[in-house]
Amino acid sequence: MGGSFHSVKYFETIVERRTIPGVLSFSATGDLLYMNREAADCSRQIMDTRSDGGSAGRVPLEVKKLCRDLQNVLSGSVSPREFENIEYRRVIGDMRSPILLRGFLLPNFVHLEDTRLLVLIEKIGRRNQSMTTHSRDRFNLTNREQDIITCLIQGRTNKEIAQNLKISEHTVKEHIRHLLRKTHTSSRTAILARLFNDS
Repeated sequence: MGGSFHSVKYFETIVERRTIPGVLSFSATGDLLYMNREAADCSRQIMDTRSDGGSAGRVPLEVKKLCRDLQNVLSGSVSPREFENIEYRRVIGDMRSPILLRGFLLPNFVHLEDTRLLVLIEKIGRRNQSMTTHSRDRFNLTNREQDIITCLIQGRTNKEIAQNLKISEHTVKEHIRHLLRKTHTSSRTAILARLFNDS
């Protein structure tokens, strides 16, 4: 990628910042150039959990949508020098096995058409502990609210949360209402999306 040494260093910094299991690289036109084994495994998992029985091809629809968002940036008024500050995030999957998609542009400043789209796929269940610790500070959560979040991550129903924490379902609902207010969200899934995206 001539003219994009800085972009390669930027990518290395991203990878060093967190263990990233899945890497996909696309051309500026959206053609798949590279997919490592972990990305292929995550892609199969995403497609296997779709209610319509999966999707055609090797790349999940959610990843293709993320690529289209990145392509829109390329065709917009953002200067190439600003590309490196752009990062799109999506949390997909269910609460038992959430997956974080992160999209970046790796610009080629000499030939803009040679810019690459990079998508990182991470199974975020393994990050629950660090995520909830970060969330406590970010959203001023109580210990009990953190317990509720841990249960939400595990995909538990209100009844299961109540049994697990030995509290009433009414109390669980109250805690979830507080979490909705603190995270400025409107659903249980959105709470997790906000927490994962901010971690």
